[in-house]
Amino acid sequence: MSDNANQRGKPRFDPTINYGHILTAATFIAAGSATFLGMKIELQNLDQRVAKIEATLQELANIVVVTARQDERLKAIERRVDRLEQAFGARHP
Repeated sequence: MSDNANQRGKPRFDPTINYGHILTAATFIAAGSATFLGMKIELQNLDQRVAKIEATLQELANIVVVTARQDERLKAIERRVDRLEQAFGARHP
């Protein structure tokens, strides 16, 4: 009786393969493949979005440079106008 009790408590390995085992393995393989492909496609989409954002940032940087140049030109014109006003005001009191 004690042998019977010891055998009941030990886990047993069954080496037979049935359709359930094959179906489980195929399901794991399919799920892993689908996950891999899904992540690959999502990363490609993410790369495209990042490239578009980088292009937009480059355009914005170019706009900032052009705006800064225009601001310097306006300041130079303002200084010239101020000098002309001072020169004109000094001649005609």
